[in-house]
Amino acid sequence: MRPLGTTDPHSVATYRLVGVLGGGGMGRVYLGQSPAGRYVAIKVIRPELAADPMFRRRFSREVAAARLVNPLFTAAVVDADTDAESPWLATTYIEGPSVEQRVRSSGPLSITAVLTLATGLAEALASIHRAGLVHRDLKPANILLDDTGPHIIDFGIALSSDAERMTTGVNVGTPSYMAPERIQGEDAGSPGDIFSLGATLYFAATGRTLINGGSMFEQINQVTQGRFDLAALPIQLRPFVVRCISLRPQDRPTAKELSRILIGTGVSTPTPGWFQPLLALPGGEPQVDEPTAPTWGTPKLWQRRPVLVGTVLGALGLAAGGAWAVTRGGADPGAPDGSTPASGGPSGSPLPTGPLRPGTLRWQTNSRTAPGPSHLVVADGGRLIGTDGPRVFAVDPPGPGQNQAWSVRIDTEPVTVHDWGPAVLVVADSRLWRVENETGNLDFTGIDAGGTVGEVALATDRAFVGLPASVRAVNRVGAPVWRKDVTESPLVADMSWLVTRQERNSTVWITLREAATGDQKWQVTYKLLPPPPDAGRGGPGGPGIPGGGPPEDAWEAVEARLGPSHLLLREGGVLRVIRLSDGTVRWDKPWDKPIASVDLIGDTVVMAADRIYGFRTDTGVERWNIPARGGRVAASPDGRLCYAVAQQRIAAIDPATGNAEWSEPLPADAREENVSGLVVRHPIGYVLLRPPPFKDSDTPDVLAISLVSGPR
Repeated sequence: MRPLGTTDPHSVATYRLVGVLGGGGMGRVYLGQSPAGRYVAIKVIRPELAADPMFRRRFSREVAAARLVNPLFTAAVVDADTDAESPWLATTYIEGPSVEQRVRSSGPLSITAVLTLATGLAEALASIHRAGLVHRDLKPANILLDDTGPHIIDFGIALSSDAERMTTGVNVGTPSYMAPERIQGEDAGSPGDIFSLGATLYFAATGRTLINGGSMFEQINQVTQGRFDLAALPIQLRPFVVRCISLRPQDRPTAKELSRILIGTGVSTPTPGWFQPLLALPGGEPQVDEPTAPTWGTPKLWQRRPVLVGTVLGALGLAAGGAWAVTRGGADPGAPDGSTPASGGPSGSPLPTGPLRPGTLRWQTNSRTAPGPSHLVVADGGRLIGTDGPRVFAVDPPGPGQNQAWSVRIDTEPVTVHDWGPAVLVVADSRLWRVENETGNLDFTGIDAGGTVGEVALATDRAFVGLPASVRAVNRVGAPVWRKDVTESPLVADMSWLVTRQERNSTVWITLREAATGDQKWQVTYKLLPPPPDAGRGGPGGPGIPGGGPPEDAWEAVEARLGPSHLLLREGGVLRVIRLSDGTVRWDKPWDKPIASVDLIGDTVVMAADRIYGFRTDTGVERWNIPARGGRVAASPDGRLCYAVAQQRIAAIDPATGNAEWSEPLPADAREENVSGLVVRHPIGYVLLRPPPFKDSDTPDVLAISLVSGPR
């Protein structure tokens, strides 16, 4: 954004102008602020064009077209005056770059990000076409990106699908993204937008336009003859891009068909920072308006330090047929190519020498057919406990004799596992098992919980189980401790307290109960705030889904943290802190961007969303923020540090100041994947990953990363 110039107005109608966002052939776009403090983007027609009746009609048509389109997919119209001396249009301000700006500044998008972009644009075009419109100027500069997905803007030359053209023999648009039939002067309906979509995706994936070099005549021939060099386009993207840029309009899919095709691939929904570079390097960070904001690492920490993954130590054969390949991180300085020399025995590669640095990859697992992180528990010592159908199994981390440690068959499906200190609680329908992490021995076997088990909260010495009409507590040998006939769901627990939650018709009841007896200490009631206007969009291309889960969970996710004196609640896009002593709500804070994760660390609430924020626990006052989108945060056991994974890096942050003690890049083969969890088992942090679609080779499931310096 540039400051206002001497010829720029200082206000438009009731909006105060803050700066210049950009400009084009029709006018300039300003950042404006309403009397209530809301930011909007205001497009003002140039004075010399305002007197031209044709341009006034075109601008009026743009306003009318923008009003017709579902605001989930564009910048919603807030206000407009097409009859003013200088006509203007105010839309919601989308804080993010255009596709063109993003690619020009940081290079092509990752394959996963292109698929997410494609799905969002297909949904948007389907909405535009349902409204009876054709955009006619879809291109990278007219697509803005934020954490909820892409947004199509600039309807300046949009037409209704059955409208007659105002002129003949005149083509308005951007040649590199114009359909062949449009260049030839024919009417281009919605298939023309699909061609532009394909050309835009090609640019996003390669950093190049479909037509490059040569005279204008040669470029036109390339488009009208369909002669495109697609060698730079990743093979995973070619099938649907080729269909989009088909020479004949009838061979292109409709936006609705394309959306259905993409959804069928299992493409990831947007997560915070989904369009960011695969590796953020010095100089690649977006400018931060707040000069006092702490930095996400120092320049020294931002230097790229490659992590070379050693040889495969061998597949771990699971009784159910699954396998994890485990590789060790850290290069052997004695090897000529920096790789770890192969070992002939099952114990794997010799350990590299030299001390570990914080952020060093210790080992990683590569998924083949084993279950993903949503079915994993990382136990003390790095043992991984997961499920495969009716089977619960444990796999040791790399080292001499690493293999499957034990396997237990459960006779009911589906099976879920929950971390319970030295054991896991296994839940299947209405039955419970407790399995020791070390041996696989059963502390109790298949006890009947008395109904289908819903939510579970665990403390050191007991499990709190939510049933359809009651909450039940059992101890470590499965004996009942107490039962309360309430329709509440356990949320979080410790040795002293159990917090439960009940929701009905947008009303929420939060109850604090004594862990030992189940007796109620207090209950707080409040109304849920409605989600942001664009939060109801489901399916790929919808709101960012932090860490997985179906799209409809974007603004319904609930998590809680218990501190010594406060309870932290995150419900959808709202943070809320409640005092434990009396149930007083100290503060609540609605957030209009997807929240990825939260934690309560000492007297600081840490939240990962469009940035990573630190708030005072008692007042909610913002202490600091870091320009690192999304990710996961977790406290160190002593509460002195906050560990964070965001933008393909892992860092240790001082929760009081936001300053990074250290920051290191994740391994290269993990940077296209979505982080679904961060588990701290000091001195190692375990980054749980959800691999993207269309990966030809094995991809990491779990990264074990050293959090401290010391011997290997």
